[in-house]
Amino acid sequence: MRWTPATRLSVNLPHVPRITGTRLLLIEDNPGDAELVSRALARATQRCEVEMHIRLRDALARDDLTEFDVALADLSLPDACGLQCVRQLRERAPQLPCIVLTSLASDAMADEAIEAGAQDYLVKDRINPEQLERAMRYAMQRNRARMENERLLKALRNSQKLLQEKNQRLQRACSTAQQFVDNVSHEFRTPLTVILEYASLLRDGIPGVINDDQRRLLDVIDDRTCDLNNMVDDMLDVSKLESGLLGIWRRTCQVDEIVRHVLPLLQRKAEVRRVVLETDIPDDLPAIFCDPEKIGRILVNLVVNAVKFCGDPGLVRLTARRCGDDVRLSVSDNGAGIPLDRREEIFQRFSQLHNAQSQSTKGFGLGLSIAQELAELNYTSLHVDAGGSGGSVFSFAPPIADPLNVAKRHLAHLADFRNAPSGVVAYHAEVVGDLEATNPNDVEGLFCYVLRQHDLALPAEDGSWLLLAAVNDLESERFVERFHEEQAQINRNRPRGPLPEIALRPLGSWDVTDRLEETIECVRTHFDRLELCHA
Repeated sequence: MRWTPATRLSVNLPHVPRITGTRLLLIEDNPGDAELVSRALARATQRCEVEMHIRLRDALARDDLTEFDVALADLSLPDACGLQCVRQLRERAPQLPCIVLTSLASDAMADEAIEAGAQDYLVKDRINPEQLERAMRYAMQRNRARMENERLLKALRNSQKLLQEKNQRLQRACSTAQQFVDNVSHEFRTPLTVILEYASLLRDGIPGVINDDQRRLLDVIDDRTCDLNNMVDDMLDVSKLESGLLGIWRRTCQVDEIVRHVLPLLQRKAEVRRVVLETDIPDDLPAIFCDPEKIGRILVNLVVNAVKFCGDPGLVRLTARRCGDDVRLSVSDNGAGIPLDRREEIFQRFSQLHNAQSQSTKGFGLGLSIAQELAELNYTSLHVDAGGSGGSVFSFAPPIADPLNVAKRHLAHLADFRNAPSGVVAYHAEVVGDLEATNPNDVEGLFCYVLRQHDLALPAEDGSWLLLAAVNDLESERFVERFHEEQAQINRNRPRGPLPEIALRPLGSWDVTDRLEETIECVRTHFDRLELCHA
């Protein structure tokens, strides 16, 4: 056969469906090498259409270059030397898989060819039909996989760009909504504060003496104004709960102190509505581990709700009892009760029960929903049951302040809670330097500022702490960096001088959805070791 600058021939390949009807572009200036390739293809017995050029520029000038399935290119052409041929083919037709033909068997050259974009590297005097067929088939398969990966990567980048744009819009919308809530809350609070102050002046008789009927009316004004103030608090709490910005400071607390703090407000509300409020809080209750402000808020919401729905004459009871590893707090009333089919619904946002007793004091329907979410942040949940003599009993049970008990509840919370991360990294935290000169409350205040909703700091008897950070392995290093950055920021602005350095030593990391028991065992071992060291 006499080879011309552009020659077309047909040869047979073996019966391999994946390369049936293959169009092959051969760029080879040596007739002997071209004949060698042609004979290898001919012995393969399956039809394949081959077109040949002896110069690279002629091949690159073809209008149908991208329609070929694979290209075989010599590295020594009259107008291209070395890997220049591969690079120009890739530039002209990036989707065309290229197999390099060379007379030299060099691993280094083969690596360079692959790096330049070739799919394979064949030595001419070692070519056989099986090897050539396999190289062509794999080159086309790899090229299709590469093109599909590039398509998917492009689609992924486009999706990522769209997602970033949507996230930016959502962040702007969230910021606008947050700003709106803050502004509305501020605009509400200003006149409410004025109303409360002037009502207080009138009730105290500053402008002049008032009679009992006038005092009762002023108490009603004060009570309704407080209701509006609570509605503002509800709006703010919902906004913070949704954004994960609601701060929480869980620590060892006494139940009677929490009740004593909110009792004056509850008694005033009960008196205005002529409801009897009874409390039964034993003195020997164990300490609980919770955020006292959040537990107090739950009690206020439950008692206020009970006062609204109690009977006539009204009776509301607030009780506390130890129940295993918990202390159960209950609020009961003597009202009409809640139908069984509505006991789950009432904890949903904007859900309200309608009856004659509550129509004059309707709110947003957020009180019980917020109370439920605050309870969940304190490792418990609200339950409602029928009272023994009518009415309803709302109860929740924060854990006793035992480190292992609290850790179990915390980890179970992470495993079950719908918005909580599943990863946990445990750290041993201790003060560097003079421990006696350090106020533990200052350190726990630091933890309150730095740690997030789903993190936990458990104090140990030796003045150290066990931190359970809701992060995964990849975020662990950044957690420590953020901890020290935020401590440094606090120290710069702290009037009483800087807080001591806190050293964080990692103890392990787990996925609580799969390794809950293993995580709990680490906590148990940690506290057992501390007890042995300080026995």
